[in-house]
Amino acid sequence: MNVYLDNNRLTPVDPLVKAVMEPFLDQPYGDLAALHDFGASTRKAYNEAVEKCYAGVHAPDKATLVFTSGAAEANSTVFMSTFLRFILTGRKNNIILSEREPLPTLELARFFEEQGCRVNYLPVNSDGVIDPETLTDYITPRTALVSVSMVDAESGAINPVEEIAEICRKYDVPFHTDATQALGRIPVDWERIEPDFLSFSSETLHAPAGVGGLFLKEGVELQPIIPGGRMKAERYRSGPWNIPGIIGMGKAMEIASDALGFEVEDMRDLRDKLEEALRALPGVEILVPWALRTPNTVLAAFKGVESEAMLYELNREKVAAYSATVHPFGDWKERALTDALGLDPALRHSTVGFALNRNTTEEEIEHTIETVKKSLEYLRGFSTLNPTEEQK
Repeated sequence: MNVYLDNNRLTPVDPLVKAVMEPFLDQPYGDLAALHDFGASTRKAYNEAVEKCYAGVHAPDKATLVFTSGAAEANSTVFMSTFLRFILTGRKNNIILSEREPLPTLELARFFEEQGCRVNYLPVNSDGVIDPETLTDYITPRTALVSVSMVDAESGAINPVEEIAEICRKYDVPFHTDATQALGRIPVDWERIEPDFLSFSSETLHAPAGVGGLFLKEGVELQPIIPGGRMKAERYRSGPWNIPGIIGMGKAMEIASDALGFEVEDMRDLRDKLEEALRALPGVEILVPWALRTPNTVLAAFKGVESEAMLYELNREKVAAYSATVHPFGDWKERALTDALGLDPALRHSTVGFALNRNTTEEEIEHTIETVKKSLEYLRGFSTLNPTEEQK
């Protein structure tokens, strides 16, 4: 049995998503501006996908949607636009972001620091989320941007972005949030958040990777990073676009919105079953409280066991999990969540995450539980630390 529990990185493509994409993969499709029949059929499918993306985040018609190659490009566009329009011109000198933002975003922030920009990193509290009040310690009239993701990709922690956005409006500072890890797992409601920028990506929506989007609030300006588009839709990002990917993402957004009811609750029940089994094991600590996480994610620290060793043992039994502290190509640059939470430094390289999707089955979770038990017993046999005695 193959069990895939790394769904905060990539999700299997939904057959319905693949089906709507196939006509645009098997035969030529036209440019959106073309006058021939190929162009007309493409425009129809494209417009339907756009409507589904707007509906998926409850964005108002006056908001602008910019399609990109993914959330990394969307986030980079917001940051580089901010740099060019405000930091480089000297109008502003500060940006604020969560210390838990995606690595490409953190790399951009480091680049800004090298250019003389003052960058503040919002810490997470002991529950693994951003405390909105800490923002008031940093935000000033010279702040050009605040960026906090809706959900932490490693832990599934849900940040209070509505409250953060409200503080930003009070200080008249643009607010950006990345909704990639939230879509299809918790409701994403533009009208409740009212961000200036909202980015998202396809790979966690059961659609192929390589396409994403950025919503802009009415009246918000954005400096194009890839200029030159002929159409109004290309004002902020020139094409040609990944039309099959956009159509697939639109369908995936529609399915994800529909699944927020019973399918997500089923996923939560299975996640809870796995979590309860993990809690019952000696020397296992669950990070981030249950009520503050997305319904698909559980992140555990296994005392006395290296993350990499646990991942290898799980993989031997065909269970795919993940750990943010294990990078196959090295060069680990992110601060460990265990450090951010103030936990024992010995747990820094002992965390393993399990992220379900809406198609995960009970049999797969049962297999995972048994595999974790066997792997833990096997690996603890090589450890000098006795977690059972430690717990006592």
